Amino acid sequence: MPPTTEDLDLSQSFRALRRSAALLVVLSVLAAVATYSLFKNQKPLYEGEIMILSAGTQTGNQRVNDTLVSAPPLPPGAIKGVLNSKGVQGVVIGRLNEISELDTTQREALKAALYKSIASGKSTVLSISGQSDLFGNGTFVLSAVHENPVVAAQLANLAGDSLLAWDARRGLVKVTSAAEVLRLEVADIQRRLDLSGLVGLTRTPTQQGLLAQRSDRLDALNRLMALQKAVVGSLTIVAPAATPITAIAPKPLRNGVLVGAFTFVLLSAGVMVWASLNRRVTSDNDIKGLGLRLIGEVPRLRTQRRGRSLLVTLRQSRWSDSVSFLSAGLRSVLPPQDGRASVVLVTSVFSGDGKSSVAAAIADARATHGDRVLLIDADLRRPTQVGLWQMAAHAADWVNLPGANPFPNEESRDVVTSLATPDIAQARRLREHLHLIAPKATSSVPGQISSASFCKAIERWRGSYDLILVDCPPALAMADTLTLAPHVDGVLLVLEAGRAPVASVQRLMDALLLVDANVVGVALNKVNPRDTVARYGYGYDQRYDANAHRMPAKVRS
Repeated sequence: MPPTTEDLDLSQSFRALRRSAALLVVLSVLAAVATYSLFKNQKPLYEGEIMILSAGTQTGNQRVNDTLVSAPPLPPGAIKGVLNSKGVQGVVIGRLNEISELDTTQREALKAALYKSIASGKSTVLSISGQSDLFGNGTFVLSAVHENPVVAAQLANLAGDSLLAWDARRGLVKVTSAAEVLRLEVADIQRRLDLSGLVGLTRTPTQQGLLAQRSDRLDALNRLMALQKAVVGSLTIVAPAATPITAIAPKPLRNGVLVGAFTFVLLSAGVMVWASLNRRVTSDNDIKGLGLRLIGEVPRLRTQRRGRSLLVTLRQSRWSDSVSFLSAGLRSVLPPQDGRASVVLVTSVFSGDGKSSVAAAIADARATHGDRVLLIDADLRRPTQVGLWQMAAHAADWVNLPGANPFPNEESRDVVTSLATPDIAQARRLREHLHLIAPKATSSVPGQISSASFCKAIERWRGSYDLILVDCPPALAMADTLTLAPHVDGVLLVLEAGRAPVASVQRLMDALLLVDANVVGVALNKVNPRDTVARYGYGYDQRYDANAHRMPAKVRS
Protein backbone atom coordinates (compact mmCIF):
# COMPACT_ATOMS: atom_id res chain seq x y z
CA MET A 1 0.00 0.00 0.00
CA PRO A 2 1.58 3.34 -0.96
CA PRO A 3 2.14 5.82 1.82
CA THR A 4 -0.26 8.67 2.28
CA THR A 5 0.67 12.29 2.69
CA GLU A 6 0.14 12.01 6.45
CA ASP A 7 2.68 9.21 6.95
CA LEU A 8 5.86 10.00 8.83
CA ASP A 9 8.63 9.64 6.26
CA LEU A 10 11.88 9.05 8.13
CA SER A 11 13.80 8.34 4.95
CA GLN A 12 13.06 11.87 3.75
CA SER A 13 14.10 13.19 7.16
CA PHE A 14 17.44 11.44 6.89
CA ARG A 15 17.92 12.74 3.36
CA ALA A 16 17.19 16.25 4.57
CA LEU A 17 19.67 15.72 7.38
CA ARG A 18 22.31 14.52 4.94
CA ARG A 19 21.74 17.52 2.68
CA SER A 20 22.01 19.89 5.63
CA ALA A 21 24.98 18.14 7.25
CA ALA A 22 27.57 20.66 6.08
CA LEU A 23 25.52 23.64 7.32
CA LEU A 24 24.81 21.91 10.64
CA VAL A 25 28.50 21.22 11.16
CA VAL A 26 29.41 24.83 10.38
CA LEU A 27 26.78 26.20 12.78
CA SER A 28 27.84 23.77 15.50
CA VAL A 29 31.51 24.72 15.10
CA LEU A 30 30.60 28.40 15.27
CA ALA A 31 28.63 27.80 18.46
CA ALA A 32 31.56 25.86 19.93
CA VAL A 33 34.07 28.58 19.00
CA ALA A 34 31.84 31.31 20.43
CA THR A 35 31.42 29.36 23.67
CA TYR A 36 35.16 28.71 23.88
CA SER A 37 35.93 32.42 23.39
CA LEU A 38 33.34 33.44 25.98
CA PHE A 39 34.65 31.15 28.72
CA LYS A 40 38.29 31.70 27.79
CA ASN A 41 38.03 35.36 28.77
CA GLN A 42 36.48 34.69 32.20
CA LYS A 43 38.49 34.82 35.43
CA PRO A 44 39.58 31.41 36.79
CA LEU A 45 37.89 30.03 39.91
CA TYR A 46 39.55 27.79 42.49
CA GLU A 47 37.92 25.37 44.91
CA GLY A 48 39.12 24.57 48.40
CA GLU A 49 37.82 21.31 49.89
CA ILE A 50 37.75 19.73 53.33
CA MET A 51 36.52 16.24 54.22
CA ILE A 52 34.07 15.89 57.10
CA LEU A 53 33.09 12.62 58.77
CA SER A 54 29.65 12.16 60.30
CA ALA A 55 29.55 9.44 63.01
CA GLY A 56 26.73 8.07 65.20
CA THR A 57 26.47 8.46 68.99
CA GLN A 58 27.78 4.98 69.90
CA THR A 59 31.56 4.42 69.96
CA GLY A 60 31.64 0.71 70.79
CA ASN A 61 33.13 1.37 74.31
CA GLN A 62 30.54 1.45 77.07
CA ARG A 63 32.72 3.48 79.46
CA VAL A 64 33.30 6.06 76.74
CA ASN A 65 29.64 6.04 75.82
CA ASP A 66 28.71 6.73 79.49
CA THR A 67 31.28 9.51 79.76
CA LEU A 68 30.75 11.43 76.52
CA VAL A 69 27.69 13.48 75.72
CA SER A 70 27.16 13.33 71.95
CA ALA A 71 24.92 15.39 69.74
CA PRO A 72 22.18 13.33 68.09
CA PRO A 73 22.96 12.36 64.48
CA LEU A 74 21.72 14.69 61.76
CA PRO A 75 18.96 13.30 59.55
CA PRO A 76 19.86 12.66 55.89
CA GLY A 77 20.17 15.90 53.92
CA ALA A 78 19.98 18.20 56.96
CA ILE A 79 23.64 19.17 56.87
CA LYS A 80 23.19 20.82 53.44
CA GLY A 81 20.52 23.10 54.84
CA VAL A 82 22.59 23.87 57.94
CA LEU A 83 25.53 25.06 55.83
CA ASN A 84 23.38 27.80 54.24
CA SER A 85 21.92 28.92 57.57
CA LYS A 86 22.82 32.02 59.54
CA GLY A 87 24.24 29.83 62.29
CA VAL A 88 27.10 28.78 60.01
CA GLN A 89 27.51 31.39 57.30
CA GLY A 90 26.83 34.19 59.76
CA VAL A 91 29.86 33.02 61.74
CA VAL A 92 31.92 32.83 58.54
CA ILE A 93 30.96 36.43 57.71
CA GLY A 94 32.11 37.54 61.15
CA ARG A 95 35.50 35.83 60.69
CA LEU A 96 36.30 37.08 57.18
CA ASN A 97 38.72 39.57 58.69
CA GLU A 98 40.96 36.60 59.53
CA ILE A 99 41.67 36.12 55.80
CA SER A 100 44.42 38.66 55.14
CA GLU A 101 44.52 37.96 51.39
CA LEU A 102 41.14 39.66 50.95
CA ASP A 103 41.14 43.37 50.19
CA THR A 104 38.24 45.59 51.23
CA THR A 105 36.38 45.30 47.92
CA GLN A 106 36.69 41.52 47.80
CA ARG A 107 35.66 41.18 51.44
CA GLU A 108 32.51 43.25 50.94
CA ALA A 109 31.63 41.34 47.77
CA LEU A 110 32.08 38.03 49.62
CA LYS A 111 29.92 39.24 52.50
CA ALA A 112 27.18 40.24 50.08
CA ALA A 113 27.31 36.81 48.42
CA LEU A 114 27.10 35.03 51.80
CA TYR A 115 24.21 37.21 52.98
CA LYS A 116 22.40 36.42 49.75
CA SER A 117 23.01 32.71 50.38
CA ILE A 118 21.45 32.99 53.84
CA ALA A 119 18.39 34.76 52.42
CA SER A 120 17.87 32.40 49.48
CA GLY A 121 19.08 29.14 51.02
CA LYS A 122 21.30 28.56 47.98
CA SER A 123 24.98 29.40 48.06
CA THR A 124 27.31 30.07 45.14
CA VAL A 125 30.35 30.28 47.43
CA LEU A 126 29.98 27.36 49.84
CA SER A 127 28.62 23.93 49.02
CA ILE A 128 28.67 20.46 50.52
CA SER A 129 28.19 17.08 48.92
CA GLY A 130 27.67 13.65 50.41
CA GLN A 131 24.96 11.87 52.36
CA SER A 132 24.57 10.20 55.73
CA ASP A 133 22.60 7.05 56.44
CA LEU A 134 19.79 6.59 58.94
CA PHE A 135 22.32 6.08 61.76
CA GLY A 136 24.12 9.34 61.06
CA ASN A 137 27.18 7.78 59.42
CA GLY A 138 28.55 9.32 56.22
CA THR A 139 31.30 11.34 54.56
CA PHE A 140 30.91 14.90 53.28
CA VAL A 141 33.08 17.21 51.20
CA LEU A 142 32.70 20.92 51.98
CA SER A 143 33.84 23.21 49.15
CA ALA A 144 34.53 26.94 48.91
CA VAL A 145 34.99 28.75 45.58
CA HIS A 146 36.98 31.94 45.00
CA GLU A 147 39.20 33.61 42.43
CA ASN A 148 42.15 33.46 44.85
CA PRO A 149 43.23 29.86 45.62
CA VAL A 150 44.53 30.83 49.11
CA VAL A 151 41.24 32.50 49.95
CA ALA A 152 39.33 29.44 48.71
CA ALA A 153 41.26 27.16 51.07
CA GLN A 154 40.94 29.46 54.10
CA LEU A 155 37.26 30.03 53.40
CA ALA A 156 36.64 26.26 53.33
CA ASN A 157 38.47 25.85 56.67
CA LEU A 158 36.45 28.70 58.23
CA ALA A 159 33.20 27.14 57.05
CA GLY A 160 34.29 23.74 58.38
CA ASP A 161 35.16 25.18 61.82
CA SER A 162 31.83 27.06 61.93
CA LEU A 163 29.90 23.93 60.96
CA LEU A 164 31.61 21.83 63.66
CA ALA A 165 31.04 24.55 66.27
CA TRP A 166 27.35 24.61 65.40
CA ASP A 167 27.25 20.83 65.63
CA ALA A 168 28.90 20.86 69.07
CA ARG A 169 26.42 23.43 70.34
CA ARG A 170 23.63 20.98 69.54
CA GLY A 171 25.04 18.59 72.15
CA LEU A 172 25.08 21.30 74.82
CA VAL A 173 21.38 22.02 74.50
CA LYS A 174 20.19 19.17 76.75
CA VAL A 175 23.06 19.54 79.24
CA THR A 176 22.46 23.28 79.56
CA SER A 177 18.72 22.78 79.99
CA ALA A 178 19.25 20.11 82.69
CA ALA A 179 21.73 22.31 84.56
CA GLU A 180 19.26 25.21 84.55
CA VAL A 181 16.55 22.97 85.98
CA LEU A 182 18.91 21.81 88.79
CA ARG A 183 19.83 25.39 89.63
CA LEU A 184 16.14 26.26 89.95
CA GLU A 185 15.56 23.26 92.23
CA VAL A 186 18.56 24.19 94.44
CA ALA A 187 17.23 27.75 94.74
CA ASP A 188 13.77 26.46 95.70
CA ILE A 189 15.22 24.10 98.34
CA GLN A 190 17.32 26.95 99.77
CA ARG A 191 14.20 29.16 99.98
CA ARG A 192 12.34 26.44 101.90
CA LEU A 193 15.32 26.00 104.29
CA ASP A 194 15.32 29.72 105.00
CA LEU A 195 11.64 29.55 105.86
CA SER A 196 12.19 26.60 108.25
CA GLY A 197 14.31 28.70 110.59
CA LEU A 198 17.91 28.72 111.67
CA VAL A 199 19.73 25.54 110.84
CA GLY A 200 21.80 24.64 113.91
CA LEU A 201 23.31 21.56 115.39
CA THR A 202 19.90 20.24 116.19
CA ARG A 203 17.92 19.99 112.96
CA THR A 204 14.32 19.27 112.47
CA PRO A 205 13.29 16.33 110.27
CA THR A 206 12.11 18.85 107.65
CA GLN A 207 15.47 20.58 107.61
CA GLN A 208 17.32 17.31 107.39
CA GLY A 209 15.22 16.28 104.35
CA LEU A 210 15.75 19.62 102.61
CA LEU A 211 19.49 19.49 103.26
CA ALA A 212 19.67 16.01 101.76
CA GLN A 213 17.75 17.12 98.67
CA ARG A 214 20.02 20.15 98.22
CA SER A 215 23.09 17.98 98.51
CA ASP A 216 21.77 15.60 95.81
CA ARG A 217 20.91 18.47 93.45
CA LEU A 218 24.31 20.09 93.92
CA ASP A 219 26.07 16.79 93.19
CA ALA A 220 24.03 16.35 90.00
CA LEU A 221 24.73 19.94 88.96
CA ASN A 222 28.47 19.46 89.48
CA ARG A 223 28.38 16.33 87.36
CA LEU A 224 26.55 18.20 84.57
CA MET A 225 29.09 21.01 84.68
CA ALA A 226 31.82 18.43 84.25
CA LEU A 227 29.96 16.81 81.36
CA GLN A 228 29.80 20.14 79.48
CA LYS A 229 33.51 19.76 78.75
CA ALA A 230 32.91 16.27 77.33
CA VAL A 231 30.13 17.26 74.92
CA VAL A 232 31.04 16.40 71.32
CA GLY A 233 29.24 16.78 67.99
CA SER A 234 28.54 14.13 65.36
CA LEU A 235 30.84 15.81 62.78
CA THR A 236 34.62 15.58 62.60
CA ILE A 237 37.10 17.17 60.16
CA VAL A 238 39.16 14.44 58.55
CA ALA A 239 41.37 16.57 56.31
CA PRO A 240 41.58 20.39 56.27
CA ALA A 241 41.60 22.27 52.99
CA ALA A 242 44.87 22.71 51.11
CA THR A 243 45.55 25.53 48.66
CA PRO A 244 44.26 24.35 45.24
CA ILE A 245 46.62 24.44 42.26
CA THR A 246 44.29 23.87 39.30
CA ALA A 247 41.29 26.07 38.56
CA ILE A 248 37.91 24.34 38.36
CA ALA A 249 36.42 26.96 36.06
CA PRO A 250 36.15 28.10 33.43
CA LYS A 251 36.64 25.07 31.18
CA PRO A 252 36.44 26.61 27.71
CA LEU A 253 37.39 23.50 25.74
CA ARG A 254 34.93 21.22 27.53
CA ASN A 255 32.14 23.79 27.37
CA GLY A 256 32.83 24.48 23.70
CA VAL A 257 32.68 20.78 22.83
CA LEU A 258 29.48 20.28 24.82
CA VAL A 259 27.75 23.32 23.32
CA GLY A 260 28.87 22.34 19.82
CA ALA A 261 27.58 18.78 20.26
CA PHE A 262 24.31 19.99 21.78
CA THR A 263 23.86 22.50 18.94
CA PHE A 264 24.43 19.79 16.35
CA VAL A 265 21.96 17.41 18.01
CA LEU A 266 19.35 20.14 18.46
CA LEU A 267 19.64 21.40 14.88
CA SER A 268 19.62 17.86 13.52
CA ALA A 269 16.45 17.08 15.44
CA GLY A 270 14.91 20.31 14.16
CA VAL A 271 15.79 19.47 10.55
CA MET A 272 14.36 15.96 10.86
CA VAL A 273 11.15 17.18 12.47
CA TRP A 274 10.77 19.93 9.88
CA ALA A 275 11.39 17.47 7.03
CA SER A 276 8.83 15.03 8.49
CA LEU A 277 6.16 17.70 8.91
CA ASN A 278 6.93 19.39 5.58
CA ARG A 279 7.33 16.42 3.25
CA ARG A 280 8.65 17.30 -0.18
CA VAL A 281 9.11 15.36 -3.37
CA THR A 282 12.75 14.32 -3.50
CA SER A 283 12.83 10.86 -5.10
CA ASP A 284 10.84 8.31 -7.05
CA ASN A 285 9.52 6.85 -3.79
CA ASP A 286 7.70 10.11 -3.09
CA ILE A 287 6.35 10.16 -6.63
CA LYS A 288 5.12 6.57 -6.41
CA GLY A 289 3.43 7.45 -3.11
CA LEU A 290 1.34 9.97 -5.03
CA GLY A 291 0.29 7.38 -7.60
CA LEU A 292 2.50 8.89 -10.33
CA ARG A 293 5.34 7.54 -12.43
CA LEU A 294 8.83 8.96 -12.71
CA ILE A 295 9.70 9.39 -16.36
CA GLY A 296 13.17 10.83 -15.92
CA GLU A 297 15.54 12.93 -13.84
CA VAL A 298 17.62 15.92 -14.88
CA PRO A 299 20.61 16.79 -12.68
CA ARG A 300 21.14 20.26 -11.33
CA LEU A 301 23.02 22.51 -13.75
CA ARG A 302 26.16 24.37 -12.85
CA THR A 303 26.02 28.16 -12.78
CA GLN A 304 25.62 29.37 -16.33
CA ARG A 305 28.28 31.57 -17.79
CA ARG A 306 27.00 34.95 -18.94
CA GLY A 307 25.79 34.88 -22.50
CA ARG A 308 25.77 31.11 -22.69
CA SER A 309 22.53 29.39 -23.68
CA LEU A 310 21.01 26.90 -21.30
CA LEU A 311 20.47 24.55 -24.22
CA VAL A 312 24.22 24.46 -24.87
CA THR A 313 24.77 23.06 -21.39
CA LEU A 314 21.91 20.60 -21.72
CA ARG A 315 23.57 19.18 -24.82
CA GLN A 316 26.67 18.20 -22.86
CA SER A 317 27.22 14.55 -21.99
CA ARG A 318 25.78 14.25 -18.48
CA TRP A 319 22.72 16.40 -19.05
CA SER A 320 22.29 15.21 -22.65
CA ASP A 321 22.03 11.59 -21.50
CA SER A 322 19.43 12.52 -18.90
CA VAL A 323 17.37 14.57 -21.35
CA SER A 324 17.55 11.79 -23.95
CA PHE A 325 16.28 9.29 -21.39
CA LEU A 326 13.48 11.69 -20.40
CA SER A 327 12.54 12.24 -24.04
CA ALA A 328 12.46 8.50 -24.75
CA GLY A 329 10.43 7.87 -21.62
CA LEU A 330 7.91 10.51 -22.60
CA ARG A 331 7.53 8.94 -26.04
CA SER A 332 6.83 5.52 -24.50
CA VAL A 333 4.04 6.67 -22.16
CA LEU A 334 2.09 8.73 -24.72
CA PRO A 335 -0.86 7.05 -26.43
CA PRO A 336 -0.34 6.26 -30.14
CA GLN A 337 -1.75 8.87 -32.54
CA ASP A 338 -1.67 7.01 -35.91
CA GLY A 339 0.92 9.22 -37.56
CA ARG A 340 -0.24 12.46 -36.02
CA ALA A 341 1.61 14.53 -33.44
CA SER A 342 1.23 13.81 -29.75
CA VAL A 343 0.33 16.97 -27.83
CA VAL A 344 1.99 17.27 -24.41
CA LEU A 345 1.35 20.04 -21.93
CA VAL A 346 4.30 20.80 -19.61
CA THR A 347 3.54 22.44 -16.28
CA SER A 348 4.78 22.59 -12.69
CA VAL A 349 3.65 23.37 -9.17
CA PHE A 350 5.71 26.52 -8.67
CA SER A 351 7.49 29.06 -10.80
CA GLY A 352 11.19 28.28 -11.03
CA ASP A 353 10.85 24.48 -11.09
CA GLY A 354 12.44 24.49 -14.56
CA LYS A 355 9.44 23.44 -16.65
CA SER A 356 10.39 25.73 -19.55
CA SER A 357 14.00 24.48 -19.69
CA VAL A 358 12.80 20.86 -19.55
CA ALA A 359 10.29 21.51 -22.34
CA ALA A 360 12.99 23.19 -24.46
CA ALA A 361 15.44 20.35 -23.77
CA ILE A 362 12.89 17.68 -24.77
CA ALA A 363 12.03 19.60 -27.95
CA ASP A 364 15.72 19.94 -28.82
CA ALA A 365 16.39 16.24 -28.15
CA ARG A 366 13.45 15.09 -30.27
CA ALA A 367 14.42 17.41 -33.11
CA THR A 368 17.99 16.10 -32.95
CA HIS A 369 16.64 12.60 -33.60
CA GLY A 370 14.73 13.80 -36.66
CA ASP A 371 11.25 14.32 -35.18
CA ARG A 372 9.26 17.34 -36.28
CA VAL A 373 8.54 19.38 -33.16
CA LEU A 374 6.39 22.43 -32.50
CA LEU A 375 7.12 24.22 -29.22
CA ILE A 376 4.39 26.57 -27.98
CA ASP A 377 5.20 29.02 -25.16
CA ALA A 378 1.76 29.39 -23.58
CA ASP A 379 3.03 31.06 -20.41
CA LEU A 380 1.69 34.52 -21.22
CA ARG A 381 2.65 36.07 -17.88
CA ARG A 382 6.29 34.98 -17.83
CA PRO A 383 7.33 33.74 -21.26
CA THR A 384 10.86 32.29 -21.18
CA GLN A 385 11.37 30.21 -24.32
CA VAL A 386 12.85 33.04 -26.39
CA GLY A 387 15.29 33.81 -23.59
CA LEU A 388 16.29 30.15 -23.28
CA TRP A 389 17.10 29.86 -26.98
CA GLN A 390 18.76 33.30 -27.10
CA MET A 391 20.49 33.84 -30.47
CA ALA A 392 18.76 30.83 -32.00
CA ALA A 393 15.43 32.56 -31.35
CA HIS A 394 16.40 36.16 -32.05
CA ALA A 395 18.08 35.34 -35.37
CA ALA A 396 15.56 32.68 -36.40
CA ASP A 397 13.77 32.77 -39.72
CA TRP A 398 10.00 33.03 -39.72
CA VAL A 399 8.20 30.16 -41.42
CA ASN A 400 4.53 29.60 -42.16
CA LEU A 401 2.75 27.14 -39.95
CA PRO A 402 0.92 24.25 -41.68
CA GLY A 403 -1.98 25.56 -43.80
CA ALA A 404 -1.00 29.22 -43.36
CA ASN A 405 -0.50 31.59 -46.34
CA PRO A 406 -0.37 35.14 -44.98
CA PHE A 407 0.03 38.27 -47.08
CA PRO A 408 3.16 40.31 -46.40
CA ASN A 409 2.93 42.42 -43.22
CA GLU A 410 -0.21 40.56 -42.14
CA GLU A 411 1.55 37.63 -40.45
CA SER A 412 0.41 36.49 -37.03
CA ARG A 413 3.52 35.89 -34.93
CA ASP A 414 2.06 36.01 -31.41
CA VAL A 415 0.88 32.81 -29.70
CA VAL A 416 -2.60 34.15 -28.88
CA THR A 417 -3.32 35.51 -32.37
CA SER A 418 -1.62 32.52 -34.04
CA LEU A 419 -3.98 30.15 -32.25
CA ALA A 420 -6.95 32.38 -33.05
CA THR A 421 -6.00 32.86 -36.75
CA PRO A 422 -3.94 29.85 -37.85
CA ASP A 423 -4.41 30.83 -41.53
CA ILE A 424 -1.80 33.58 -41.16
CA ALA A 425 0.29 32.13 -38.33
CA GLN A 426 4.08 31.98 -38.46
CA ALA A 427 6.67 30.44 -36.15
CA ARG A 428 10.36 30.86 -35.47
CA ARG A 429 12.54 28.22 -37.08
CA LEU A 430 14.97 27.48 -34.25
CA ARG A 431 16.67 24.64 -36.08
CA GLU A 432 15.79 21.96 -38.58
CA HIS A 433 12.54 20.22 -37.58
CA LEU A 434 11.98 22.58 -34.62
CA HIS A 435 9.56 25.56 -34.63
CA LEU A 436 8.63 27.95 -31.82
CA ILE A 437 5.50 30.03 -31.20
CA ALA A 438 5.93 32.53 -28.34
CA PRO A 439 4.08 35.58 -26.94
CA LYS A 440 5.05 39.06 -27.98
CA ALA A 441 7.96 40.40 -25.98
CA THR A 442 6.37 43.87 -25.89
CA SER A 443 3.00 42.70 -24.59
CA SER A 444 2.30 44.45 -21.28
CA VAL A 445 -1.23 43.11 -20.77
CA PRO A 446 -1.22 39.42 -21.67
CA GLY A 447 -4.33 37.92 -23.08
CA GLN A 448 -5.83 34.53 -22.45
CA ILE A 449 -5.70 31.48 -24.66
CA SER A 450 -9.12 30.28 -25.74
CA SER A 451 -9.58 26.53 -25.41
CA ALA A 452 -11.73 26.49 -28.58
CA SER A 453 -9.06 28.29 -30.61
CA PHE A 454 -6.38 26.07 -29.12
CA CYS A 455 -8.20 22.86 -30.06
CA LYS A 456 -8.91 24.09 -33.57
CA ALA A 457 -5.33 25.21 -34.27
CA ILE A 458 -3.75 22.10 -32.73
CA GLU A 459 -6.00 19.85 -34.78
CA ARG A 460 -4.85 21.69 -37.88
CA TRP A 461 -1.13 21.50 -37.11
CA ARG A 462 -0.71 18.07 -35.55
CA GLY A 463 -0.73 16.28 -38.86
CA SER A 464 2.51 18.02 -39.89
CA TYR A 465 4.46 17.35 -36.67
CA ASP A 466 5.54 14.38 -34.57
CA LEU A 467 5.34 16.20 -31.24
CA ILE A 468 3.72 19.41 -30.03
CA LEU A 469 4.95 20.68 -26.65
CA VAL A 470 2.90 23.33 -24.83
CA ASP A 471 4.83 25.21 -22.14
CA CYS A 472 2.12 26.35 -19.68
CA PRO A 473 2.24 28.39 -16.44
CA PRO A 474 2.36 26.65 -13.03
CA ALA A 475 -0.98 24.91 -12.68
CA LEU A 476 -1.72 26.19 -9.17
CA ALA A 477 -0.87 29.79 -10.09
CA MET A 478 -2.85 30.36 -13.29
CA ALA A 479 -6.10 28.93 -14.68
CA ASP A 480 -4.72 28.66 -18.24
CA THR A 481 -3.16 25.28 -17.57
CA LEU A 482 -6.38 23.71 -16.26
CA THR A 483 -8.21 25.20 -19.25
CA LEU A 484 -5.94 23.54 -21.80
CA ALA A 485 -5.10 20.31 -19.94
CA PRO A 486 -8.24 18.35 -20.98
CA HIS A 487 -7.48 18.99 -24.68
CA VAL A 488 -3.98 17.47 -24.87
CA ASP A 489 -2.83 13.85 -25.01
CA GLY A 490 -0.79 14.03 -21.86
CA VAL A 491 0.36 16.34 -19.05
CA LEU A 492 3.99 16.24 -17.92
CA LEU A 493 4.66 17.58 -14.41
CA VAL A 494 8.09 19.10 -13.82
CA LEU A 495 9.03 19.15 -10.14
CA GLU A 496 12.20 20.53 -8.61
CA ALA A 497 13.67 17.87 -6.35
CA GLY A 498 13.28 18.78 -2.68
CA ARG A 499 11.13 21.87 -3.32
CA ALA A 500 7.57 20.80 -4.10
CA PRO A 501 5.58 19.83 -0.97
CA VAL A 502 3.76 16.54 -1.26
CA ALA A 503 0.52 18.25 -0.24
CA SER A 504 0.84 20.81 -3.06
CA VAL A 505 1.47 18.09 -5.65
CA GLN A 506 -1.54 16.17 -4.35
CA ARG A 507 -3.67 19.32 -4.62
CA LEU A 508 -2.50 19.83 -8.20
CA MET A 509 -3.32 16.20 -9.03
CA ASP A 510 -6.82 16.66 -7.62
CA ALA A 511 -7.33 19.75 -9.79
CA LEU A 512 -6.13 17.96 -12.93
CA LEU A 513 -8.31 14.98 -12.10
CA LEU A 514 -11.36 17.24 -11.90
CA VAL A 515 -10.81 18.46 -15.48
CA ASP A 516 -10.15 14.90 -16.70
CA ALA A 517 -6.50 15.53 -17.65
CA ASN A 518 -4.17 12.64 -18.46
CA VAL A 519 -1.07 13.03 -16.30
CA VAL A 520 1.52 10.80 -17.98
CA GLY A 521 4.25 11.25 -15.38
CA VAL A 522 6.80 13.42 -13.61
CA ALA A 523 10.14 14.86 -14.68
CA LEU A 524 12.26 15.45 -11.59
CA ASN A 525 14.46 18.47 -12.22
CA LYS A 526 17.55 19.92 -10.50
CA VAL A 527 18.41 16.59 -8.90
CA ASN A 528 21.58 16.18 -6.89
CA PRO A 529 23.22 13.10 -8.46
CA ARG A 530 24.24 11.81 -5.03
CA ASP A 531 20.60 11.77 -3.89
CA THR A 532 19.08 10.06 -6.91
CA VAL A 533 17.71 6.56 -6.74
CA ALA A 534 17.81 5.93 -10.48
CA ARG A 535 20.80 7.69 -12.07
CA TYR A 536 19.49 7.82 -15.61
CA GLY A 537 22.38 8.44 -17.92
CA TYR A 538 24.73 9.82 -15.25
CA GLY A 539 27.72 7.95 -16.62
CA TYR A 540 28.31 4.38 -17.72
CA ASP A 541 30.11 3.53 -14.45
CA GLN A 542 26.66 3.20 -12.82
CA ARG A 543 25.01 -0.18 -13.14
CA TYR A 544 21.77 -0.07 -15.09
CA ASP A 545 18.85 -2.26 -14.10
CA ALA A 546 16.55 -2.61 -17.10
CA ASN A 547 13.74 -4.17 -15.08
CA ALA A 548 13.79 -1.36 -12.54
CA HIS A 549 13.34 1.34 -15.19
CA ARG A 550 11.04 -0.38 -17.66
CA MET A 551 8.25 1.97 -18.69
CA PRO A 552 4.74 0.74 -17.92
CA ALA A 553 1.77 1.16 -20.18
CA LYS A 554 -0.34 4.27 -20.16
CA VAL A 555 -1.71 5.14 -16.73
CA ARG A 556 -4.70 7.39 -16.55
CA SER A 557 -4.66 9.53 -13.37
